[in-house]
Amino acid sequence: MAGLHWVSAAALAAILAASAPVRADPDRAPASVADLLAAPAIEEPELSPDGAAIAARIGPEGPLALFDPLRPDLGGRAVALPAGERAEWYLWLAPGRLLASLIREGEQPRTRLVEITPANGHIAQLGAARAPGAGDELVHIDRKAGFLLLKSRDRRHDTPAIWRVDLATGSFSQIVAAQPHVRDWVVDGAGVVRAGMGEKDDKSWLVYRRGEGDRFAKASNGAADTDPDSVQFAPVQGSDQGYALAEAPSGRIALYGYDFRKGRLGALVYQNDKADLDGFELGPDGKPAGVAYTDDRDRMLWFDPAMRARQAMLDAALPGRTNRVISASDDQSRLLVYSANASDPGTYYLVENGQAHRFAAINPALDGKSLSAVTTISYAARDGLKIDGYLTLPAGRDAHDLPLIVMPHGGPFARDSWDYDPWVQYLAGKGYAVLQPNYRGSTGFGRAMIARGDGEWGRGMQDDVDDGVAWLAKRGTIDAKRVCIMGASYGGYAAMWAAARDNPAYRCAISYAGISDVRAQLDFDHKTFAERAFRAWRHRIQGKAASLEALSPVTYAAGMTMPILIAHGTADQTVPVDQSERLHDALSRAGKPHEFVEYAGEDHTMRDPANEADFLARVGRFLDAHNPS
Repeated sequence: MAGLHWVSAAALAAILAASAPVRADPDRAPASVADLLAAPAIEEPELSPDGAAIAARIGPEGPLALFDPLRPDLGGRAVALPAGERAEWYLWLAPGRLLASLIREGEQPRTRLVEITPANGHIAQLGAARAPGAGDELVHIDRKAGFLLLKSRDRRHDTPAIWRVDLATGSFSQIVAAQPHVRDWVVDGAGVVRAGMGEKDDKSWLVYRRGEGDRFAKASNGAADTDPDSVQFAPVQGSDQGYALAEAPSGRIALYGYDFRKGRLGALVYQNDKADLDGFELGPDGKPAGVAYTDDRDRMLWFDPAMRARQAMLDAALPGRTNRVISASDDQSRLLVYSANASDPGTYYLVENGQAHRFAAINPALDGKSLSAVTTISYAARDGLKIDGYLTLPAGRDAHDLPLIVMPHGGPFARDSWDYDPWVQYLAGKGYAVLQPNYRGSTGFGRAMIARGDGEWGRGMQDDVDDGVAWLAKRGTIDAKRVCIMGASYGGYAAMWAAARDNPAYRCAISYAGISDVRAQLDFDHKTFAERAFRAWRHRIQGKAASLEALSPVTYAAGMTMPILIAHGTADQTVPVDQSERLHDALSRAGKPHEFVEYAGEDHTMRDPANEADFLARVGRFLDAHNPS
């Protein structure tokens, strides 16, 4: 059978638009809800080793296609897969040869690894088909040596094993068995599994071996006193030494040398004076090549001079955006770059000789539409603490006496970033300024900022949000009489809490998946904690409050007068739907007008675009009634 057939250029023209980057322009039509929530038109593009083709997925879980990097307007050639199978992931083995993990779902599910030759449609299976487990994750590939490593779980184990796949014969062999509580494995540059990260209750540790023929043993000091979610380890090939992210005396996550045999941190390599590090990369010589962090936006600081020069070239070619190389030709002459900003969900560019050529927009429905600029801001809270955040001003309107929507993030021990957010753009498109404060307790700014959030649910955290409103009002940017609060998860709690306390700073409140009964939520969460960790978590929430009921919006339902819209997904496994139902029932018993909607089957994050569109439409009507722009 033919392995390739042409996808019409007309069908893909919108996906592979070659227009200039979208910018806020008052003369352009506003983006509709459907535009803002459109599913990605293209996903996971990868440049071939010779730079002559790009393989990409057309839409979520859609077909694979191959494109000419410099002529995307010609459309793509679809890669034919057997009926009933889809690619979980794929990559180039060599020019003209793709490796893919195919999955068949249904009554007889299976997963198998295959090599595809798109030119003639030949598909060769590597190894035996297997029952699908928790999915295969590629952790290492060595094309020259002809093998790859997969991390995979099966139905008998809840922790992963490592499998070696010979790319010439297709043979599978398990090289590291699953171990109880070891949730991840660390591979060095030669493809040797060197360490495993274990975790049970509130303890974490490291198992380690120097070489492939050695047994794993627990490091003498382990990583038990370090938050496992904040640690990245990387061993250097042929050595007991390596590198790790860990908390520095300053309270920020920094890069250190690491002795794997002794399980001890070594010398400090780098720390940022403003933000925690998110990750790092090692160069071919085993030395740190660069570190990733987020201050006001995602950044990569390269130590390697060549990489630093490359990043400078990309940022000059695509200014005002975050730019990241996602794949490159073997000779590095062609780069496939993901480029985005807070007003653009992302665009892929082919960069060659310092010139950026647009390949494809992730959401072409936004092309030619008016989107609003997002700027970074900071202000002082009432106790002097610096609060960073983001302010979106509606395109085409003067930044004076604007209506405002405050959107505190979820978590609460999380953060907002300079990323595209369709909810923010929807509100700005309706004429509202939108404030997203990183209140005390937000992550990424060091341990001290996180600690300032302990015991501050509904108190200091809420004050920080309110202080942002006051700051904007004092500057004249907003009309202090036209402010509402909206959020999801903890942000939904903050909206409920503002309504429960009848905060005069707000005219209305909107909650999605918010927490109304703090004690009931803690009871729900209890099963995920060891007892000691649960007590510590409860104390972080309650602090000096008289009781958990004193922090619960449902406690104050009978006295609520602020208009509130409450929404929740019925399948939410993080904040159960009864959290919103409790407040709805209490308000109904008290005869308090409010709006309430449940979305069948939705989880903590909305996944069905139709439900999300319905929610935003309800938000729009609610704001039109209670805080018109």
